[in-house]
Amino acid sequence: MSILKDISRFLAGLCAIAAILTGSYMVWRVWGSGIDMAYTTHREEKAVGKTFTTSKTDRVAALRHDDPPTEPTPADDELFAYVRVPSWSKTYQLAAWEGTGKTVLDKMGAGHYAGSAMPGQPGNSVWAGHNTYADFADIRLLHPGDQVIIETAEHWYVYRVNAEPRVVDETDTRILDADAAGAERGITLQTCWPILSAQVTQRMIVTGTFEGWANKTDGTPEQLAETHDTTATRVGRRIQTVSERIDMPVSGVLALCAGTIWLVLNTFNLCCTFRQWRERWTDVADPLTWTWRLCAGLSGNHIIHTAIRIMLWLLLWFALIMLSWRCLCPWMATWMPA
Repeated sequence: MSILKDISRFLAGLCAIAAILTGSYMVWRVWGSGIDMAYTTHREEKAVGKTFTTSKTDRVAALRHDDPPTEPTPADDELFAYVRVPSWSKTYQLAAWEGTGKTVLDKMGAGHYAGSAMPGQPGNSVWAGHNTYADFADIRLLHPGDQVIIETAEHWYVYRVNAEPRVVDETDTRILDADAAGAERGITLQTCWPILSAQVTQRMIVTGTFEGWANKTDGTPEQLAETHDTTATRVGRRIQTVSERIDMPVSGVLALCAGTIWLVLNTFNLCCTFRQWRERWTDVADPLTWTWRLCAGLSGNHIIHTAIRIMLWLLLWFALIMLSWRCLCPWMATWMPA
């Protein structure tokens, strides 16, 4: 009976860990994949030989209001721009490809409707993205006055939302018309509706009016610049900088940092409580319990001891989940249904 109890406990622990990793995958699928988007698309830039001029984020570029330059028409399935939405995040950067087929949109990015206006040009520039939080789900949160910025290799094209988001039937092709955005030079963003749903018959759309353009060598549009950055934005910029310098996805950087902090703190605590820690391994346990037993707490006050162990345990699991986002989830996405 003791052996059966140990086996049952071990299997229960494995099931619990499997449930945690499955939940981690679902969160990665709808949101977490976006944190590695910049890394993934920058690698794609290198692979296809595409060069995007880097703007100085501490210099505000003054918008020009004359006729903007005409971007060369990209080939099908070509990475040629980024969609930026400052009201979501200054560091939000969604890669944009030519075309709107599923193979394009599944590349973690937006698709530009072939035949619609190029950025800044007369007509309606139409862009589509999946209805996940890593893509276009949050266009439902845009309001008149919010900016949508298209970044190309050499230029910034700034649009301002001119109407509240609205839902249309998926068969309504009028949203592609040249005047559908309600402006001579307009933009339309669209995604499937409802969000996170696979079976949809409607589209959420947002329209905007062209406001101006700037050369990237002049700096960065004001709403994307470092001026008045929040602490969270500064941390986000720093993490992305580290990611680029060491050529590692943001999820990998976070896993490495959290794992290192856990190891340092846990080693210090372990030196103080080695005897108590060793005694925890005198019986057979399940894998989930092992992660708890790996975390040492300072001896003495029971509340402080427990609080430190909980903190270390959560830090360990944060590192493990970030590691799964870096290594396991992209692999699972190749064979699990969307």
